[in-house]
Amino acid sequence: MNSRLLIYNDNVSFFKKFNSKIAFKPTADIDEYITKNIIPQLKTSKAKIIYIKDNLSSNYLELYGLRLIYHIRLSQELGNKRFLPIVLLSDLDTYLLNRLTPMAKVLFTKNIFVAPNSIESLGKIEIKEFKEEEFERKFLNLIEVEAPKDYLSHHDISNEWAIYRWAEFLKINDSQAINQNREKIASMLYFKYLLARNPITIKKKNGIQFVPRPPENSGKILYIDDEWAKGWSDIFKHYFSKNKNIEFETLEYNFKDSNKFKIISDIDKRVKSYNPDLVLLDLRLTQSDHKSKEIDDFTGIKVIKIIKEINPAIQVVILSATGKSLILEKLYRYNILGYIKKEHPTDNSIDTKESFEHLKELIDTGLGKKYLKEIWNIQNRILDLELFEKENFKQMRFEIGSVFEILDSNINMQKRYIYAMLSIHQCLEEINNCYIDDKRAVWIDTQKPINVKNSTKNKILEVLTKRLRLYGFEEKINEIAHLRNGVIHPNGREINIRSEQILDWFEMLENILKKVSSDQPNH
Repeated sequence: MNSRLLIYNDNVSFFKKFNSKIAFKPTADIDEYITKNIIPQLKTSKAKIIYIKDNLSSNYLELYGLRLIYHIRLSQELGNKRFLPIVLLSDLDTYLLNRLTPMAKVLFTKNIFVAPNSIESLGKIEIKEFKEEEFERKFLNLIEVEAPKDYLSHHDISNEWAIYRWAEFLKINDSQAINQNREKIASMLYFKYLLARNPITIKKKNGIQFVPRPPENSGKILYIDDEWAKGWSDIFKHYFSKNKNIEFETLEYNFKDSNKFKIISDIDKRVKSYNPDLVLLDLRLTQSDHKSKEIDDFTGIKVIKIIKEINPAIQVVILSATGKSLILEKLYRYNILGYIKKEHPTDNSIDTKESFEHLKELIDTGLGKKYLKEIWNIQNRILDLELFEKENFKQMRFEIGSVFEILDSNINMQKRYIYAMLSIHQCLEEINNCYIDDKRAVWIDTQKPINVKNSTKNKILEVLTKRLRLYGFEEKINEIAHLRNGVIHPNGREINIRSEQILDWFEMLENILKKVSSDQPNH
């Protein structure tokens, strides 16, 4: 009898036949009781076979014995002991037990037996070896554990599961919110089942542990999520802290006590004051969002619109727990950079490692576009100049107005830079036309001759120095002229333009046009 262990509740008459016994005294939270009281005792037990009474409480229909079997099989901390043979002592047969509860499916898995609640049941069990490689095929695929019906909502389950997965993957142990979430779900049978279904794999094929790489670019990130305090903020803070050139802040806001109008208004103020380069935004920020079927009604969509009104160059990455492809693809209508799907209990297609790799890619792409914020500001300042109230500056207005649109498009990066450079060069030609009569080689207003070679570069430098008294732009003008000639007259050499150059040239154009506007050529 030393190799046998009995788990009972004063309802096995022959309990004295067992030297190893665990008296089951359930509390209100049955999963927590099993995890914290029964599993640790099994971990230290030397038993080779476990006997469990089917009813372990005063309510026979609760059949906690079946629930305990699931816990044993799904508790990874038990190691190989979770594969021990288990005998369910019952006054009912397998057929009746299955009529009473779907949890009785476990009785059809390997090394689980049903025997009468009598001393004659001892010694009649044929013990078979249960190997770990059989676990999925001969146990996991034959059972199903439903989400607890008394839980707050399916959204809460999904959120806690996703936080657990991401935090475990990053090995975060110093966050109070994450530790509370970890402790809260660690004992729940449903989450043990999910973890068995979706094990966290953190190793590469060659056996080297995978460490998620942080984004490489620099910039400011603002995180907006109604679940920020439950662990998400700590997850992203931990992840982005690996890059000291990233400034990360969370909108620490009580969403539940605010209506949509106030939420959007307060976010508007925060975005304006913080001026982020990228916003990491949850799609659903209020309880009503989870009931809405129209994507335009989601608070996250309204926030995107507010952000793009402030500055359309602020990049937005959406976080969403939805698995509906139609909703996710519609997000691109709102000029988002991309989206990250949070882990979901019923979606086996989401891989944590791939999620972090995709997140890194999106953040690097988004922060790489931060210069566009200033491009947008410069473009608006230029177009607000008094100069552009005149009809004869229509072509230049078009060229300037197209720079941001070109740079924010999805065409090849170098092509974007080339087209933007050509627009800036065209503006320089238009400025020349304001001052110089090309055919007669004279200044338009004074009719005095101008002795320059017939090239945009030489003419604009003459206009800058002789007419506008602007100096220090020769190097940038030469760069633009050289690159423009390389595009118009290709010689096989690769043209390589950087975003910093585009920004420098656009700032130069703004300074020139400010002077042109005050100079009022041909007035």
